[in-house]
Amino acid sequence: MKNKAFKKLRNTLFVGVVHVMRLIIFFIPWKLAGVTGAFIGFLAFAALPKERAKIYRNLDLVYGDGHFTAAQKRAFALKNCFNYGIGAFEFAKFGMWPVGKISGLVRETEGLDRLEKIKNSGKPCVAVTAHYGNWEIMPAYMANMGFNTGVIGKRIFDPRLNELVNGTRLRAGIRLFDRDNLPREMIKGLKNDMMLGILVDQDTNVESMTLKFLGRDAKTPVAPAVLAKKYNTWIVGIFIERMKNGYYRIVVNEPYMPGPEDTVEKIALRYNDEISAQILKDPRQWAWVHERFKSTVKNKQ
Repeated sequence: MKNKAFKKLRNTLFVGVVHVMRLIIFFIPWKLAGVTGAFIGFLAFAALPKERAKIYRNLDLVYGDGHFTAAQKRAFALKNCFNYGIGAFEFAKFGMWPVGKISGLVRETEGLDRLEKIKNSGKPCVAVTAHYGNWEIMPAYMANMGFNTGVIGKRIFDPRLNELVNGTRLRAGIRLFDRDNLPREMIKGLKNDMMLGILVDQDTNVESMTLKFLGRDAKTPVAPAVLAKKYNTWIVGIFIERMKNGYYRIVVNEPYMPGPEDTVEKIALRYNDEISAQILKDPRQWAWVHERFKSTVKNKQ
């Protein structure tokens, strides 16, 4: 009972802090997103040594122990935390902005015509992406461009915070599906030209396979591959990059329709390769703070 009461109090305080932060951010112009976000990221870097250690550990796993000096890892982790801070600042702003203004942060696109091609084909589409840049902007942009857009996500631990976060997404016209309780409506939407976005770059408790990711064995979600096999869908990698001027660029990779000879493993390995290639373009924009290799590293000990 005491633990339950403590968790409830902790969650209430956390939600309260979020509301206060949103109020403060309301009065800060977006042009200061880089400065303010970097400050938020610096505070996180300084106050959360365990999270810093995760970044350092992941860098050693991917690049090899000794590839970076301690100073280089520290500088990388600090810039990586800046990225989280900027993303948090922007997402707080989104709750106060019209959808068109959120979409306006995207100033460049590459391969957007490929989505039109998919749309005109009459086939469903699964868009695979990663926690890279500010991934929250992508579905809002796609919905604002007229694409029937849905996303799969995990319910947040506190209902009040879940409602706060999802309110922005729903207002943008995005259809939301709970990762732990996927409804029939998702399949129905998928069969009716919905573009379903799925983040597949983390080690989570979903159906997975151990496949190469950034050159290492990693537990890889296979939902996109399973859906593609079962419902004959396109798969396309879509990513969003933060540019030097603070605005964004969306990159749409070449879509592919898996054939009968393509196994779930082969399909999943292909999107793992696409995500890995995107991360290596600018590694600082990826979420290194997540323990991506926790299952495979643990299993080898």
